Amino acid sequence: MNKLELSKHFINLDINDFKKEDIESLSKLIEYHSDLYYNKQDPIISDTEYDILFKKLELLEEKFEIKNKQTSKVWSQIISSTFEKVAHSRPMISLDNTYNSQDLKDFDERVKKNINSNIDFKNDLINYTIEYKFDWLWVELIYEEWNLIRAITRWNWIEGEDVTENIKLIKNIPKKIPYTKKLEVRWEVVMPISSFEKLNKELLNNKKKPFSNPRNAASWSVRLKDSSITASRNLKFFAYDLANFEEFIIKEKKYTYFDIINDLKSFWFEISDYFPKCCWIEEVINEIKNFQKKDIDFDIDWLVIKVNNIDLWNSIWFTAHHPRYAIAYKFPSEIVTTQVIWVEHQIWRTWTLTPVANLKEVNIWWVIVKRSTLHNYNEIKKLWVMIWDYVFIKRAGEVIPKIISVIKEERTWKEIDITIPKNCPSCGSKIIKDKDKVRYYCPNHFHCPEQLKQKLIYWVWKEWLNIDWLWKEQIELFLKKWFINDLASIFDLEKYKDDILSLEWYKQKSVDNILNSIKKSKTIKLQNLISALSIPWVWKKAAWDLAKLFSSKDDLLNFKYTVNDLIQIKDIWEVTAKNIFDFFTLEEHKYFLKRLVSRLDIVFEEIVKNWIFKWKKICITGSFEGYSREKLIEIIEKNSWTFTSSVSKNTDFLIAWEKAWSKLKKANELWVRVVSLEEFLRMLN
Repeated sequence: MNKLELSKHFINLDINDFKKEDIESLSKLIEYHSDLYYNKQDPIISDTEYDILFKKLELLEEKFEIKNKQTSKVWSQIISSTFEKVAHSRPMISLDNTYNSQDLKDFDERVKKNINSNIDFKNDLINYTIEYKFDWLWVELIYEEWNLIRAITRWNWIEGEDVTENIKLIKNIPKKIPYTKKLEVRWEVVMPISSFEKLNKELLNNKKKPFSNPRNAASWSVRLKDSSITASRNLKFFAYDLANFEEFIIKEKKYTYFDIINDLKSFWFEISDYFPKCCWIEEVINEIKNFQKKDIDFDIDWLVIKVNNIDLWNSIWFTAHHPRYAIAYKFPSEIVTTQVIWVEHQIWRTWTLTPVANLKEVNIWWVIVKRSTLHNYNEIKKLWVMIWDYVFIKRAGEVIPKIISVIKEERTWKEIDITIPKNCPSCGSKIIKDKDKVRYYCPNHFHCPEQLKQKLIYWVWKEWLNIDWLWKEQIELFLKKWFINDLASIFDLEKYKDDILSLEWYKQKSVDNILNSIKKSKTIKLQNLISALSIPWVWKKAAWDLAKLFSSKDDLLNFKYTVNDLIQIKDIWEVTAKNIFDFFTLEEHKYFLKRLVSRLDIVFEEIVKNWIFKWKKICITGSFEGYSREKLIEIIEKNSWTFTSSVSKNTDFLIAWEKAWSKLKKANELWVRVVSLEEFLRMLN
């Protein structure tokens, strides 16, 4: 059993099934994973999986009353002889963690119990703060007489590495502060996700191994001998603690953690914009339940809850491993390990052949994941993924499972290469590769069964035809019974009404619902119809632009534009233009389109054009009363503007609400014009 399989075994093993002799094996396994994570920056299990192993070791040590506890050892973040070792004035110990609200209530009870056993204290005076825990590289900055004199990593929590020269090159670290006394500020160094993705892309282009996650990239960047590379990595720091709290409290007469951390802003330190103060543990739990991770350009997997009154910290005290006055609430990991057991090759509605990995079943954020798209065959080559490989997977956008890397250290070399099929798995037609493109496709557009099914499922979706009562299972059944064979035939379904009623489970009311829904869908906006046609590379924005070319059904059926005409439209490239031209001019397509158009009432809208802002790139952040995100995007695209999901130097406007954070901050840094919803709406007039 290899290390990864052994890890999975211990993770899935019930705590009651462990034996005393398992403690040594589990301890060595955790030590192995700690070395990979902290020292080699190349973990093979996720953070959540590591925490499960560590928590089980704690329970086993308690169960068997082990005195020399492995868990009392705080793992070193970095082991190196590159930098000088320096002792911390106060140990940089870890935090205890939890994944649920009951643990938070238990934490609150322990806090009150420890306080009441030491001093005369009223429970109703206690309150908490909440802040981000980035779980990155911890660094302590020491200032004397205004100046930054030393920067020390955490290393083994008693002493750290002197990385002062590299730290001074990070832009948001103040080299001087308006404070003459000694100040020891603790930070976490982070790398924005956007910078991490750019860095990995550069490494891959230069045939170098990419980093497995932004934390490892940031950690190594701080510890490079060549400090100029550190400066180029776009690292950022956020202050979260003081080593000399007691000294600061006496001199500055500040007694709450909330006030002290906020005061650091006046010393030119950057702190997290998310820093609420809560009176009761119930408020903390409610805040966490409503917490949203959107618009944050960093990996945020934790929130830290601390007792706000610093005077109480000594009464609550510490363990050897963590302070009792603070706890970290850890969100379930988005990244887990699993194994590729097979790869299917699917034909999509836009003719494309797509590889899909079948995975050993795994739970991500309470969702059982068995499959993950591999996107295209270039992605397989880039990842170098094989059947039977162990892989890290992530729910991209917290929804779609995605393989992010292969754990090549666990290869047995019995793995199987993934090959591109020569023939369509649905209809048997010869697979064709797009010239100069990564796409492989089936050319049998109208008669490939899988393409047809996927197109019909897409067509009836609410954003296009919006046929409420026609679902995937019914489409599959009606195709099998030959009641429908393309989009146009859906509108002739009523002639099969008696045949449908004779089927099991179909009653008069349900059939009437289907047919009435089809009748209502006959009125459709032209741009929605074009989107529903599944022309490759013609998405919503291109459909809006194409709709401006037609003013009647005759225009639509008598297509008069050339490929050269089409590529004059912004964002329509030559390959897209050729796909559009072929769709509207090939005889088989023209016959289908004529049948379809004759059954529809098409709305040819007059497109509103504000030419002053034509082709401007606009980003949105936040939520707005009376306007959904989808509605605002529709307005943007309808006016020949371009919606972008992130802020860059090429963004022209950011529509922001009053509580916006990361996108607003980035917009200000890049001098992007920020407008309110009201200002944006005035642009339309």
